[in-house]
Amino acid sequence: MRSNCGPAARRYLAFVPVILSFGLALQAGCADTLNTYNQYYVGEAGQTNAAAGGSSGQGGEAGQGPDDGHAAYPDAPYATTSVAEHEVDVFGVFGNRYWLGVSEEQLEEMNEGTENGGPIFDGPRNGDIYSPGGQTANFVDHLWVTSAAPGGGVADYGKVQVKLAGQSTLRPWNKRSIPNFNVDTNEFVDEQRIGGFEHLRFNNGQVGSIFREYLTLELYKKLDYPAPLVTFAWVSSNVWAGSVEIPYVLVERYKRSFCDRSDALGGKCENMWEFAGDIGQQQDPNPGPLPPKPVNAPSVFDDPNSCQFSECDNERVKELEALVDQTPRAEGFQAATEELLDWPAFHRFQCLSWVLATGDDALHNANNVVLAERADGKFQFLPYSVDISLGQDWYQAVPLPGTSNLARGCQADKACWADTIAACEDVLADFTKAEPIAMLDDLFERLDGEGMLRPGDEARYEGLRAWFEARLIELPEELEQNREAPVLCADGMVDCNGSCVLPEQCVVGCKPPVGKAGAKPAADECPMINEYPLQ
Repeated sequence: MRSNCGPAARRYLAFVPVILSFGLALQAGCADTLNTYNQYYVGEAGQTNAAAGGSSGQGGEAGQGPDDGHAAYPDAPYATTSVAEHEVDVFGVFGNRYWLGVSEEQLEEMNEGTENGGPIFDGPRNGDIYSPGGQTANFVDHLWVTSAAPGGGVADYGKVQVKLAGQSTLRPWNKRSIPNFNVDTNEFVDEQRIGGFEHLRFNNGQVGSIFREYLTLELYKKLDYPAPLVTFAWVSSNVWAGSVEIPYVLVERYKRSFCDRSDALGGKCENMWEFAGDIGQQQDPNPGPLPPKPVNAPSVFDDPNSCQFSECDNERVKELEALVDQTPRAEGFQAATEELLDWPAFHRFQCLSWVLATGDDALHNANNVVLAERADGKFQFLPYSVDISLGQDWYQAVPLPGTSNLARGCQADKACWADTIAACEDVLADFTKAEPIAMLDDLFERLDGEGMLRPGDEARYEGLRAWFEARLIELPEELEQNREAPVLCADGMVDCNGSCVLPEQCVVGCKPPVGKAGAKPAADECPMINEYPLQ
């Protein structure tokens, strides 16, 4: 176990007022090395971060005067270079700094609805095509970016679009709360980029811990599946105390630039959609969160808000949707749909969902769906919102079989399911070779060295390490249990100890334990309601 009086604890006091609202506190006994919260961490030689040329309002090169934003945001860093000359490696390093200056009016608008999970301002309200003054986006007045690389300097990117985002991770932006931010640098300044990136997502690490999203995305890539770039960054703002710095998980957003550099996607995506739901009008009512779709319900691909580009052509994806609807869940399902769907990629995606326990996903919860139409015309799913992964409390383990329409179709096709099992054998071997425990240990040490660990993160690290140790033993056993395709009941029916019955005829205990899809509970563990009525 590591001491809570090390570098992580010393740096953390810079943002402890925010975290204290969540019931966390620093361990006593470190006071001799700590400053007050409105100062930067004092280094070993007593030199403040600001004096060392960091991101404080007094930082930057000697002789630099304030840029335009400092009248309203006096604690912000001073720009030392222009945006055009700014050198910042967004995802290649840990510790770039982002300082957001936001007006009270914009802050109030961004926070509207956050206590209820939305809606967040995203264009004219209620679908209206006009808005007063033509405003279609919320924004911060200034975004100052400080490069972590030596000599990279500070640049003021000015007015950029910012949205608060998230579902279970959604938080308001106030002095005692840490939200997620979606940033678009191009909304008000044409062609503006930060280190080549227009779209950035800053995630707060409140639900999945500071470790899971980074590790899961890195594991997807190590296990030969396309996934976004990810790193860690410091975020400050005038909403918090001016010198408060908060560690964020910074993730690349799914846009054309992601596809352009992905060999697995052919270097291009024709279209891309992000949505909650399923492909096809058939919606399995058990156990996903959505009710069965009514006949002729609108397709998610008719909703322009599902498109990840400025516009999408939904003709081919609706062909895929119709094909999924029309193809019986039976032998030949894979062959009938392979012209449009990349089944080898789908099998690997399903295996990775199982191995990495991303239960709140397209396969198991009709949520966090990203579907890309590749350059070759085939469709492929991509990992999204994977902070809920790797044994997070809601999904300690995830079953290999899925509940989506495509997963259920494959599970009813013996040849397709055999391909799934073969893919999972490869994934499991690759997962073991990736040494996930060593990856976690390295990440912990690196975050500790950067001062980015927060109170409670050490306990989360220990719990995640134990989860990896257990799963590396359990996964081969589960794969053997799943070699025989799972029982597939008709829509509206559930597997109750090997028999397909109506949900109301079966109570808790009928379905196999989460993560143990191949195991059958004993008969006395799966009582029928008529034998043991619900109270």
